[in-house]
Amino acid sequence: MRKRNLSAATICLIAVLSATGCNKKSATMQTSASVSSASNASSDATLPDTAKSVTTSAALSPPPFDIESVVRTTVSLPPFPYVDYPASLDKSYHGGLPPTPFDAAVVIAGSELKPVEGKVSVRYFPNNPANLSVTAAQRNYENAIKALGGVKVNHVMPTDPALIAKQPGGIEALFGKLRINDSPRAADHGVSVYDQYLIRSDKANIWIAVIEENGGLTTKLVTVEEKAMEQSVSQIKADAMAASLQTQGHIALYLSFDTDSDAIKRDSTPVVDEIVKLLRTDSQLRLNIEGHTDNLGSVAHNKALSLARAQAVVKAITVQGIDSARLNATGLGAERPLQDNATETGRAKNRRVELVKL
Repeated sequence: MRKRNLSAATICLIAVLSATGCNKKSATMQTSASVSSASNASSDATLPDTAKSVTTSAALSPPPFDIESVVRTTVSLPPFPYVDYPASLDKSYHGGLPPTPFDAAVVIAGSELKPVEGKVSVRYFPNNPANLSVTAAQRNYENAIKALGGVKVNHVMPTDPALIAKQPGGIEALFGKLRINDSPRAADHGVSVYDQYLIRSDKANIWIAVIEENGGLTTKLVTVEEKAMEQSVSQIKADAMAASLQTQGHIALYLSFDTDSDAIKRDSTPVVDEIVKLLRTDSQLRLNIEGHTDNLGSVAHNKALSLARAQAVVKAITVQGIDSARLNATGLGAERPLQDNATETGRAKNRRVELVKL
């Protein structure tokens, strides 16, 4: 592709031009606002109280996010992750990990959370060495992403009380899902900016979150290029499960669940079928089904989620005729990690279901 990530100089130029254009329009906008305000006041005066209440309620409740409302870009896009660190920033300040080829993520679309899956990149850098204020960093990335055809799609911040109230585990769990560093003692938990953009191309939906966290000291970029998972691991068979239970007493299985849910995905049905086959082959076998999570989110939330997932596996087995008395469900949350939770790879290994021989 000929287009490459916009340099800091180019981005700043766009910001300057945009600001100039805005100043020219200010007088007109003020006049229009005054006329509109007067017109609205006149209209409200003629409405009955009930109608006013309905109008106010509708204004406070934006419609659900419709992805079709975002027009597909016609711009030739640069390579993943589409926007870069500031050009003037020394590479020693480039924070983050190599992109994860496939992972689950969560974005804010409209006023709700939306689970997405695909290629994920999480990067961050300190603002001071880049000579960027919070506003300058926000505007630079806004201009760069909009130049690619991106549209800002979130109506609320991660600190929105209504959004937090819907999340089991509260703000800690919510920030974990959104990959935000929480500063609980700071105002707004240290998050001054959360701008979620969507670029719709013919090949993929691309979500880019621009986050100012740690009290405005750090800019974080979370990019998700939606795509389906490419199956690279063959399903484990009942005889292999039996062998592991015989020699080790347990076996780890990686079933797919909906994000932050106990709903087993369709692609994990063959794994459940093999567990059923295992139990039918050995009628004396009894199993403890253990649910395990990574360490994102609160302890209480992870314990509850891991138990719900273990119970979902038990239910999926028993509906195929296996006696529930042979099965037990336990939720251990993040208590027994197999690998370091500091990396995406480690967290993926820790999100598992284990069969333990009783």
